[in-house]
Amino acid sequence: MIIGAQYYRPPNPPRADWDRDLGRMRAAGLDTVKFWACWSWLNPAPGEFDFADLDELMDLAAGHRLGVVINTILENAPYWLEERFPHARYVDHEGRAIQLTAAMNTPGGGWPGLCFDNEEVWTAASAFLEALVSRYRNHPALRFWDVWNEPHLEPASYFPDRIYCYCPASLDRFAARLRDRHSLAELNTAWSRRYSSWAQVAPPRVFEAVPDMIDWREHWFANLAGWLDRRCEIVRGADPGTPVMTHVALSGFTGQLATHTLDEFDLTGPVDLFGTSSFPTWLMGDDPVEHLFNLDAARGAAAGKPFWQAELQGGRGRRDGYRSTGHPSADTVGLWMWNSIASGATGVVFWQWRPELLGPESPGYGLCAPDGSPTDRVRAVTDFASAVRDLGEVVPEPGRTGLLVSRRSALHAFATDRGMDLYRDAVMGAYRLLCDADVPVEILHDTREIPGHIEAIYWPMPSVASPGLVRALEAFVARGGVLVAEAAPGEYAPNGARSPRIPLEGLFGVRHLDADLAQGEIDFAGVALPTCWQRDHLEPAGAQVLASFADGSPAITRHGTAVLAGTYFSLAYGREPDPALRSAVTGLLGATEGTPGLYTRPVTIKGRPAVIVVNWTHEEQTTRVGEVTVAVPPRRGQISFVR
Repeated sequence: MIIGAQYYRPPNPPRADWDRDLGRMRAAGLDTVKFWACWSWLNPAPGEFDFADLDELMDLAAGHRLGVVINTILENAPYWLEERFPHARYVDHEGRAIQLTAAMNTPGGGWPGLCFDNEEVWTAASAFLEALVSRYRNHPALRFWDVWNEPHLEPASYFPDRIYCYCPASLDRFAARLRDRHSLAELNTAWSRRYSSWAQVAPPRVFEAVPDMIDWREHWFANLAGWLDRRCEIVRGADPGTPVMTHVALSGFTGQLATHTLDEFDLTGPVDLFGTSSFPTWLMGDDPVEHLFNLDAARGAAAGKPFWQAELQGGRGRRDGYRSTGHPSADTVGLWMWNSIASGATGVVFWQWRPELLGPESPGYGLCAPDGSPTDRVRAVTDFASAVRDLGEVVPEPGRTGLLVSRRSALHAFATDRGMDLYRDAVMGAYRLLCDADVPVEILHDTREIPGHIEAIYWPMPSVASPGLVRALEAFVARGGVLVAEAAPGEYAPNGARSPRIPLEGLFGVRHLDADLAQGEIDFAGVALPTCWQRDHLEPAGAQVLASFADGSPAITRHGTAVLAGTYFSLAYGREPDPALRSAVTGLLGATEGTPGLYTRPVTIKGRPAVIVVNWTHEEQTTRVGEVTVAVPPRRGQISFVR
C-alpha cells in the first residue's frame, strides 16, 4: 500500500523547508511524494529548461527514502508558445478564446494551456517531455510518471457553462471525423438535416441540437483519449522502464461527464496505473457514499489494473466564500483511507502535505499547518500506515452485483435538459441504495463487456441503449443473470431519437404503451413504494406482474430473470432513502441487505480470505465474518480474517 502526499507545485513550498519537510514525511510513515513538473515554469523560453528545483527535490527525496511521482503538467503552457501561436488558444462555443493566466490549480501561470489539436503545441510539448523524462529516468527516487493530471477539457473546470473547443484546428478535426464515418447523405439522416455540402456542417453551439451535440461530445471523448495515448507514447519513448499513470478529478458520472468531456472508462487503456482524486468534505458534502462511488468507478474503469486514491483532501477547503469548509477531523481522514483500501486502491496520496501559500487554495488542503508543523491529521495517516504496512497486496473479491452506467443516456440528458443533473441523480441514487444495503458494487459501463462474475445488474435511468448493449443484456439474462431495469429501457436510439417501440420489450415480456409523470405509490406485496419523475404504462406480454400502480396497472414485472420497474426508484431513493424501497430493490437483485453506514468488502490478503469493515456510524456495529461475529467501534475501519 503506497502512502504519500503531493508536495511541490511552484512556487510552493519555500525552498528552505524542503529538506525538513521531506524528512517529516518519511518519519510520519509516508513512502511516496509527488512533485509537479510545470511546463511554463520549467521551460520559460524556447529551448531553455530550468530543472534546478526538481534536481534538488529529487536528490532530497532519495536521501529520505521517498519514492517520487513526477506529475507532468502541460495545462500551463509557456507564454512564449502562446505568443507564437495565438490561434492555438482554447475557444468556447461563442468564439471566446482564453489567454494564458494564473488559476487555482496553476498559481505559477500558464493556465489552461493550449489546445492539443494544434500540431505546433505537440511539437513544443514533446520537446519539454523528452527533456524532462531524459533528465530523471535513471534517478533512484523515480517511481512513476503521472502523464496527465486530471484529464478533461481543462477550461471547462473554470467555465462549466461553456462548451469547448472550437479553435480552428478542433473544428477541422471534428469535420474530418464526420467525413470518415459518414457520407453527407448518411449524416443528414443521422442528424435529421438537409445539408447540401460539407461546408455547411459544423458542431452545435446551443443545447437541444440533440444528435449533433451527442456526436460532438463523443468526438471529444475519443479526442482526449488520443491525447492521453500520445502523452504516454512520448514518455515511454524516453523512459520505457518506468510505469506511467494518470488520474481523473472524479467520476464523470457525478456530473462532469458532458461539460468536461470526462469519462474515466476511456482513460485507462494506455496506462499502467490509474487513479482518482477525492475531496470528500470540500466537494462531496462529507458524504462517504459519494466518496465510495468515485473509488468504485475508478476501480471499474481500471479493469484489473492497479488504481490509487491519487489525491485525497488533507485539510480545509476554500470555495466561494461561505461555502468554504473546515479541517476534517483526524478520524474522518482515517475513514477516508479505509474507504480507499476497502474499494481496492493500492495507494493513497494526499493533496497535500503542506497547505498552498499562493492563490485561491491558500491556505488549504494540507495535512500540516501553514508553517509545515504536523497536525493530528498527520497522526491519523501514521496510524493507518502502521496498520496496513505489512499486509502485502490486498485484492478485492469481485462483486456479484453490477451498477450499469450509460454515457449515451447521460449525453441525451445533457443535450435535452441543458445539463445531466437528472441522470447524475439517478446513478447516485441507485448507488446510494446499494451502498446503504452494504452490497459490494461493480460499476459497469455501457461500452464495455459484462464481466462473467456478475450475477445481477441494476440499470438506472436506462433511456438510451445501443444495439450492442441490447445484445449483451439479452445474453446476460439468457445465462441466468438477474437484470433490474427502470422505466422505458432503451426508449431513445443512440442518436437521441425516440423509438416508436421499446427495443427491449421482448426481453422484459411487456408492451410499453406510453409514459407519464409519476404520481402516487406502488403496491408491492402490501408495501408502499415511492415513484419518481416517470411512470410507464405497461401491458404484460408474457411477464408476471409483481406490483401495481394506484390505478391497478402493472408497475413491476418479471420475465424470467428480467425485472422491469416502471418508474425511477433511483431518483426516489436519492430524494428520500426509504428503507422499504431499499429492501425491495435489494430483494429483486437477490442480494443480502446490511446496515446503512457499515461497509464490508471481502478481500484476499496473502492468499487468506478477509473482510475490510468501515463503520461510518457513531455507534458500535457488528457484522458476521465467516463463523465469527465481529464488533466494529464507531467511526473506525478494521480488517478481519475469515475463519
